[in-house]
Amino acid sequence: MNLTIYLPGVAVAGALLLALHGYRLLRADAAEGLGLEELMVLRPEQRRAARGEGPLGRLATRLAPRVRRRLPHRAVEWLQAQVAYAGRPDGLSVDGVIRGVMLWVILLAPATLICLASANVLGLVLCLVAPVVFPLSRLSRLRRLRTEALDRDLPDFLDVLAVTVTAGVGFRPALMRVSERFGGPLAAEMQHALGQVQHGASLRAAFEQLRERSDSEALSQFVTAFLQSDELGAPLVDALNQIAIDQRREHAQRMRRKAARVAPRVTLVTTIVLVPAVLIILIVGIVLGSGLDFGNLFGGFSG
Repeated sequence: MNLTIYLPGVAVAGALLLALHGYRLLRADAAEGLGLEELMVLRPEQRRAARGEGPLGRLATRLAPRVRRRLPHRAVEWLQAQVAYAGRPDGLSVDGVIRGVMLWVILLAPATLICLASANVLGLVLCLVAPVVFPLSRLSRLRRLRTEALDRDLPDFLDVLAVTVTAGVGFRPALMRVSERFGGPLAAEMQHALGQVQHGASLRAAFEQLRERSDSEALSQFVTAFLQSDELGAPLVDALNQIAIDQRREHAQRMRRKAARVAPRVTLVTTIVLVPAVLIILIVGIVLGSGLDFGNLFGGFSG
């Protein structure tokens, strides 16, 4: 009995089982098995290192620094910027992103070999592109959500800050108090900037770095307007109120532009999905209601 004919099927089944096992490992909770004290101290990235990883995770972790050292300097800087724009979720670093890429490379290695052996060009391209696309798409989604949160929260944050400063509180204590009570990525960025000031950085340098850590257009405009008003000696409360008004106007314009971009997509989905389905239902209803005998009809054609 020739067993070689079963080898492709066995290889495909093994690749599928390996991919499912890797997906289960990716979805598993890294904090499972740790004590309460450890959970309070460690961040998710550190929890995984403290608890230990599976063999695939350990291999990907060992490969990540080597791959990073061989990447071009501009590619590493671009990854650092993307991680910073995403807010470094769960202590994510460049090595963490590369580790995710290498883990997908390992998981898809059997499928890549099968596509290479069978000369499946499309499958090979997908196996080579998917390990890069999956981690970067997650990072891009986190960056987009964080930017939207910054743009949405900034006007309200400035209103509360203006009221606090009007009550007689200094700018830095007011900024710290509002940040502690406001929450979200904007408050975290403000607290980071205040921490830099407390450690000796100038207010201008801290706010410029705040602008560099985010790609939010609203936050960049706020930093620029605030620094200009601080240099020109404009009243702080009036400047904050005016900046909040401008940011609300800009946010409304961004929402209108976003809605204008969504309308063609809705029309495309309606044209591709809904219209053919409705036509099929109408045609089938008309044909069934007409009582045509398809046996005689097609039999007459064949005869």
